[in-house]
Amino acid sequence: MNRIRDGYALVRNPIAKDVVHRVDLTQNNLDLLMLMTKDPRPMMPFLDELAERSISLGFQITLTPYGRDMEPGVPDKADIAESFRTISDAIGKERMIWRYDPVIVNDKFDLKFHQRKFDVLCRELAGHTERCIFSFVEIHDKLRGLQDKGIVRTVTHEEACGIGGIFSEIAESNGIGLTLCCSEHDLSRYGIPSRGCIDRDTMRYMGIPFEEMQTPLREGCGCVKNIDIGEYDTCDHDCIYCYANRRSGDARKQKVYDPLGEMLFGTLRESDTVTELPSRKNLRITGF
Repeated sequence: MNRIRDGYALVRNPIAKDVVHRVDLTQNNLDLLMLMTKDPRPMMPFLDELAERSISLGFQITLTPYGRDMEPGVPDKADIAESFRTISDAIGKERMIWRYDPVIVNDKFDLKFHQRKFDVLCRELAGHTERCIFSFVEIHDKLRGLQDKGIVRTVTHEEACGIGGIFSEIAESNGIGLTLCCSEHDLSRYGIPSRGCIDRDTMRYMGIPFEEMQTPLREGCGCVKNIDIGEYDTCDHDCIYCYANRRSGDARKQKVYDPLGEMLFGTLRESDTVTELPSRKNLRITGF
């Protein structure tokens, strides 16, 4: 919120570590502030202020069926669902996207497990969202050890189709549209298209201008151009499947957090080069 109030944020380039970008967060440059989280509650006290500042706001809230063995730091799921409904009532269900990802399949989390849990969560969120994004777990390097232990594994095409068929019926009965994110599995036969998380259809639906992404962030990504101001290795949820936390919790606690700083996390160094990211070339029509 301090970054919104000051109208900019400094963001360290995740690859070129000595390059810091200055991102314009003023009203004339910010088309949509999409908050992607497993716990939206810290932002709830600021919804009125964001509305007063005419900030176009959206949420993508991840609500999964796993317990503390998989997501040790994630708050109680009932609390997250309640906050989801409260925010939806405040900003509109069309701006609330539910994420059910990643879908993990093993001896414990079989198709019957996901069928039961997805049905419960759909009924919890029915009437407060119009879209659910899901994806299947990908075995990146961090997960090799968990794969060896049988905790995670690649989801087969047969399993993906089984989940697609089950989910599509449940979602439809609750008035929720399903979309698949960056998957090698084609589930279009179940009425489940592959779409970007922040895609052109979403932008058109919200009446928000957009530019196409020249180079997709990953294979299969259908997102429009956007700027991620987040930071790796900052989350305390400690989900064991997460790629964004690459260090131990103790190592992350050594990083510097300053609520009054220009960066969401960390500080500028003497060796840093600050570059201004290009702002929009033209004001919105409403800006005249």
